[in-house]
Amino acid sequence: MVAPQEQEKKPEAPQEVKEVVETLDIPAHIERAGVSAVPTQFTQQVSDNSGKPMIQTPQTQTVTIQIPATPQQLEDWSKGSPIESLTWFAHFWIRMIKKALHFGWKVIMSR
Repeated sequence: MVAPQEQEKKPEAPQEVKEVVETLDIPAHIERAGVSAVPTQFTQQVSDNSGKPMIQTPQTQTVTIQIPATPQQLEDWSKGSPIESLTWFAHFWIRMIKKALHFGWKVIMSR
């Protein structure tokens, strides 16, 4: 049975997430030696002289891979001798299938 106090709890409102720019505090004696912090994050859009953006994020890509054999054939080939290239070829494609499943890529199987 659930305690009455637990039933009355209401879900909390989602909290706002803010980006915090990391900065390094370099002591003065190290700065005098010539060491300085280099920014790794851009906080504003970088444009060339004509006003066009120089840095753009890549568009969402749909990745499709085509498997050269059936999964059963790949399993059979992967059990071969480690000195044969076909064994390594099969292992490569088995890894690619697992990677595609993990990232949600489209997989086209051969018949």
